[in-house]
Amino acid sequence: MAAKMFGFSGTDGQSRYLWRLFGVRDVLVGLGTVTASGPRRRTWARVGLACDVADGAAGVLGRTEVNRVSAAAMVGVPAAAVAFGAWAVTRES
Repeated sequence: MAAKMFGFSGTDGQSRYLWRLFGVRDVLVGLGTVTASGPRRRTWARVGLACDVADGAAGVLGRTEVNRVSAAAMVGVPAAAVAFGAWAVTRES
């Protein structure tokens, strides 16, 4: 489903592997964030924010290699996550 949202086929093994890879990372960072408290929670939130920034940078670098819908998703989704993550990190401080 996520692959289609980004305009990718998602039917080959390589695509499934990549989506699982990102999914596992997000689940682990999310679990670390919600189960930690105090300074450790802020650290986990910053790790998640750094991952979102890296995802956005990868989207910007790869945007010319895909169609416009995919490019918009590759840049827009991480940008929204960065905005929310930055808000959350500053709110926790």
